[in-house]
Amino acid sequence: MSSNSSKLIQESNEILPFVMNHLPDFVLKKLKDDLKETPEKRRKSIFELIKMLNEEQLASGIDFHEDFLTQYLRHSKYDIQRTFSLMRGMLLLRKKYSALFDGIPDELFITNNSLKFLHLLPVRCPEGCAVLIFQYAKYDPKELSQEDYMRMIVMMYLQILRDPMTQINGIKFIHDFQGTTLLHLRQCTPSNLYLVYNITLHCVPARYKEVHVINESSLFKPCWTFIKPFLSEKIRNRVYFHSNTEKLFDYFPRAILPTEYGGDLRYDNMEDWSRKANADHKHHGVTGQPNYY
Repeated sequence: MSSNSSKLIQESNEILPFVMNHLPDFVLKKLKDDLKETPEKRRKSIFELIKMLNEEQLASGIDFHEDFLTQYLRHSKYDIQRTFSLMRGMLLLRKKYSALFDGIPDELFITNNSLKFLHLLPVRCPEGCAVLIFQYAKYDPKELSQEDYMRMIVMMYLQILRDPMTQINGIKFIHDFQGTTLLHLRQCTPSNLYLVYNITLHCVPARYKEVHVINESSLFKPCWTFIKPFLSEKIRNRVYFHSNTEKLFDYFPRAILPTEYGGDLRYDNMEDWSRKANADHKHHGVTGQPNYY
């Protein structure tokens, strides 16, 4: 295990659940020291951001929720110009792809196994990050439309970011390509790949801490070849490729990883949470939604 990974894993002495109702002391310290947030700075920055948005045609007349604006400010560490640019990206996305924000029919959670391609772990990393696992082989393009596949991702991003823990501490990803086939590769058109890239990095105010790739297949290589030139050096340096799943334990405590990866966590795919989040998402208008707490 690298010294950097060891340091991260030691940030908290307990395994925190994903669902919380408060910010622990170490997160409050991170909010102040790393994100430079104080009540006064937050108030002034929201005022300044609203003023800029009122002069932007895409945002004119929209009464944004303050919690929604705060998500973007925290992502950009209170750099107002970066915040404005990311929000404008989201507004452009809504204008061009409004159907992406519709959520998915609730019955699909019961009838469509393909939704299991995306897992939110019920626990957090010691440093407070949420963990999302993509298991692409569980997505059957014949069973789940590309549109609903994308709606599921957008819904998950926007809803987990209503949690201040996730806003402040960020997200870690595990991308598992085991079992992917030519059928999956056919979904990876340049336009689809670029849409995922654009949503992830130019619209959603998420702090991406680590991206782990396991079980590489023939699907992964062309996707990575296409996406890599668009990524900043900062993001590329946060992508890790593992020859076997044991390498994940250099970055994650065994207690938070599912048993199928050699961890101790008996799988809970958070379906009840996801269904409720999807129902809430239907109210996620352009103004944004309040935080969970």
